[in-house]
Amino acid sequence: MKRLLLIHGAELIAMALLGSIPLFISNPYVLALLTLLAIYGILLIGLDVTVGFLGQVNLGHVAFLGLGAYAAGLMVTRFGFGMIPALLAAMAVGFILGALLALPSLRLEGPQFALATLSFAALSTTALNELEGLTGGAQGLSLTRPPWFGRELTPPGFYWLCLAMLVLVWVLMRNVLASHWGRAFEALRDSPIATDAMGVGTYRHKVAAFALGSGLGGLAGGLYAFNFQYLQPQSFTYDLMVILLLGVVLGGRKSLWGALVGATLVVLLPNLLSNHTLFRIFAGVGFLVMVVTGVQGLIRKRLRPFQALAPIVAMGMLVLGGFVVENTENWRKAIFSLMLFSVVVGLPEGLMGFLSEFLTQAFKVPPVPLPEPATLDSVLPVRIPEDSPILVLEDLKRYFGGVKAVDGLSITIRAGSIHGLIGPNGSGKSTVVNVISGLYLPTAGRVLLRGKPLPLGSLVKVAKAGVARTFQNLQLFGELTALENVMVALRGVYHSPLPLVLLGLAYKEEQKARAEALTLLELVGLREEARTKAKDLTYGAQRFLEIGRALARKPEILILDEPAAGLAHPDVLKQIEVIQRIQQRGMTIILIEHHMDVVSELCDVVSVLDGGRLIAEGSPETIKRDPKVVEAYLGQPQPPTGGISPLEPLTA
Repeated sequence: MKRLLLIHGAELIAMALLGSIPLFISNPYVLALLTLLAIYGILLIGLDVTVGFLGQVNLGHVAFLGLGAYAAGLMVTRFGFGMIPALLAAMAVGFILGALLALPSLRLEGPQFALATLSFAALSTTALNELEGLTGGAQGLSLTRPPWFGRELTPPGFYWLCLAMLVLVWVLMRNVLASHWGRAFEALRDSPIATDAMGVGTYRHKVAAFALGSGLGGLAGGLYAFNFQYLQPQSFTYDLMVILLLGVVLGGRKSLWGALVGATLVVLLPNLLSNHTLFRIFAGVGFLVMVVTGVQGLIRKRLRPFQALAPIVAMGMLVLGGFVVENTENWRKAIFSLMLFSVVVGLPEGLMGFLSEFLTQAFKVPPVPLPEPATLDSVLPVRIPEDSPILVLEDLKRYFGGVKAVDGLSITIRAGSIHGLIGPNGSGKSTVVNVISGLYLPTAGRVLLRGKPLPLGSLVKVAKAGVARTFQNLQLFGELTALENVMVALRGVYHSPLPLVLLGLAYKEEQKARAEALTLLELVGLREEARTKAKDLTYGAQRFLEIGRALARKPEILILDEPAAGLAHPDVLKQIEVIQRIQQRGMTIILIEHHMDVVSELCDVVSVLDGGRLIAEGSPETIKRDPKVVEAYLGQPQPPTGGISPLEPLTA
């Protein structure tokens, strides 16, 4: 309750203060700045969905502001619609065009995605400029603000409308970003492969997130048009995009408060550049912030020397420039570049990220209370043991050019068993599980799950069919807590459609998801680490977390790809116990492992691969003494005498 009062109380106070300003201040210029602040707040919340949650550099968001503005303007001037239909049209234009842009662009990563969005922004500006018959071209488009339910909106009235829109967007986005949708957005930024393997679906969530952010950009554009009542294509160019990115990064990514702080910066920047005194104060404060964060980063070993010193030097150049340069507006691009560089390198979490830790400690904000764990039987019901095949590989092949990684492999895995898959390095073990799980498409052959063909070449479809996996190289969602990692993958919990999620009506689902996730964390021994970010867990804990996350899929088959790799002996013993508890619930497990003691302790049947082919199969004891297996590992056949396992090198 204390946490809710502090957080939501701060939101109410901030919005109430913003809403009361026109009651005491009648200065038209101040009111215009506040109106623009509300509009840019909506715009930056939309941009943060892509930049903060998806982790993509979006250089096209300014285009949706412009397209939304012209859509609203044309709805009024050409078709005679009122303000509400015009704003809905602006939002729809942003949403639809955002989805269409996302479909090809989000298949790209990093610089390629940034260039694709930049090209879209340039194309949009050119189109608005050249379509003179529709948009007025370079001459611009003039419009009159339509009445609101039959009443003319005064400047204070329009400001309150924009603020009400900001509050509405704030509440709706807070609800969706705190739901499984928001967790999915963050997860796919950290590991798209793992997101697909958990059945979430990277691509569709990326498109949904980008379209949602673009729709908010269109809504902001509609309000922008009714605020200025005159539009020109030159208003929506690259310069504004850089300022918007600076606002998101400086305010703080993945934060509604960060968007508000960033919007304040965007609104005030022109005034800072035109007033020497204000600019010097701003540059001086920025320099001090970078000094403090740099020193703290070095002391706490969060920053390397370059990360600490480079922003200080950059902001020092701004301080010096404030006294040397006569007209700072002529140097705006250089100033924006130095500011953006300083924030990205020295303050990656932005001002709100910098302040959140301090404010949490100062006000002693308690963590979110966790519910009681659900019963294990309700999360992972015990399956009745079956003595029948559950997974069958038929003449499976996977070639990489001329390399036959898997060459005609046929294996039958029985329900409820732990089936080991071993072999020397390069024998094809990981390739086999990558084909089964859908990461690779087989060159030939079939994979049957309970007698039916398993979807091939799709991690999402295979996960939904009932196969979950861990990875040889950890694929956790580092920025999410242990609890959130498991909640991302939970199956059979989230049923509410997006409109109900937006309205905050999925609370019971969230509580149920937390309870089930806690149960799985308890199963793998991580309940006390529920609130710890995955990246801050020990290596051993991360290995256990990946198992717990895979169990959240409630799979028929669990694939463990070298789960004991790199673990200390006590953790290996603990992991053996956890896997045995999982099998006792009737779950089928495929285990790839190089620790022969783990294989001997756990596996009912072991299949040995060499050169992509099956060379032996049987119980662990039988496998240890098979001459073909000994030859595959040691290079030559040796008699199994003297009481020493011929596979002893596996435990090294």
